[in-house]
Amino acid sequence: MNLSRKELENIFKEVPVDYYQKGIQKNTLQRLWHTGKLRNILSLAEKNPDNILDVGCASGWFLNEVSKKFPKAKCFGIDLYEDAIKYGKRRYKKLNLVTADAHKIPFKDSTFELVICSEVLEHVLDSKKVVKEIIRVLAPNGIALIEMDSGNILFKTVWHWWTHMRKGVWKHAHLHPFDKRKLEKVIGEGGLIIVKKKSFNFTMAVAYKTKKS
Repeated sequence: MNLSRKELENIFKEVPVDYYQKGIQKNTLQRLWHTGKLRNILSLAEKNPDNILDVGCASGWFLNEVSKKFPKAKCFGIDLYEDAIKYGKRRYKKLNLVTADAHKIPFKDSTFELVICSEVLEHVLDSKKVVKEIIRVLAPNGIALIEMDSGNILFKTVWHWWTHMRKGVWKHAHLHPFDKRKLEKVIGEGGLIIVKKKSFNFTMAVAYKTKKS
């Protein structure tokens, strides 16, 4: 898909910078979805990492919750949505948030023991390139946790209602249609090995624990 960085930023700006914070506080469905995602992703992170990277961190709500489980870890997050990063920097002082493109992660090779990429690959131009960047910055014995909606009929029904009938945000944000089969293909072709997978949120989401091949 040929979109400029500016066009991508305009899509992101359809989403308020405090979308997750307010949604989780005020909307029962969002709270159930995101807390379920947090719980299940963290269940796949078995070791205490020294360094964590959240690829596509938005304004940092998820990474901040992760940091509570790993209080000794240095937590970094990147996102192309600059306004969300600015908001997150003001709100979460202990996080290291950077405006950056996931296609070119601004960190050295083998830096992070834990990389999280949650509900991001459907929003990027080249998902395989992002996976390869995750591999590059992942430490030799590190793990990458890749999570996304499962793309099943239940999710598609709910998603159509969420983005069209109730006129919610994210209507234009899914640049690629994904399901579990396509996601596993992208993960494998990118160069990661799936160690474990877990379905949750009534089978509407799936998370993969992966490592370098």
